[in-house]
Amino acid sequence: MAESWGSSRSSLRVIEEIKKMGNPSLSELARELGISKTAVLKHVYSLERQGFVERSYVATGRGRPICRISVTENASGELQNIYQQIAQEALSYIEENFGCSLINRIMEIRNEKLIVRYSEGFSDLEPVEMVKKLENIRNREGYIAESDHISEGVYELKEYNCPLIKIAEKYRTACEFERKFFESLLGMDVTIAKTVFDDARGCTFILKEKY
Repeated sequence: MAESWGSSRSSLRVIEEIKKMGNPSLSELARELGISKTAVLKHVYSLERQGFVERSYVATGRGRPICRISVTENASGELQNIYQQIAQEALSYIEENFGCSLINRIMEIRNEKLIVRYSEGFSDLEPVEMVKKLENIRNREGYIAESDHISEGVYELKEYNCPLIKIAEKYRTACEFERKFFESLLGMDVTIAKTVFDDARGCTFILKEKY
């Protein structure tokens, strides 16, 4: 676990539970974690000082307001860093012990699963609608994406925040697997115009309809 979490692996679990629950009260979080409210509050104080959680108070109409806890953007970014670090270490272990061919197979399996997860509702859409739907899905997953219809049958998809950036730094084939994923999902010809490794602000994909 990254040192910036401050205490222990239990802090990471607290953050993950808050994200899953949305905006829990201290009592709800304590019950979910199986610890006392005092122990939860100790974690919350520590994580709040680090800027990873914040408290708000909701009036109930009677009695004292309920304290609810939410995760900040800082914590969401920190979680992504931790998960990427874990994935990168796992891939390094696989490469050292089993070779790059197994890494490529793992990325292929990831693409297959993504296509199944993304493809619902795509088949009946026009190309411009498919690209917009893809943009919306990628934004929900933190890619900070935007698309543009640049000419007849040609679209541009830009992504300014790649959750896979740490993995792609070592395994550049990750970018190629993203390209193949877009091709399979949209049924279009996809090329990579720019990546963050070209000193660009983000990655740019050109999507062309097939005629």
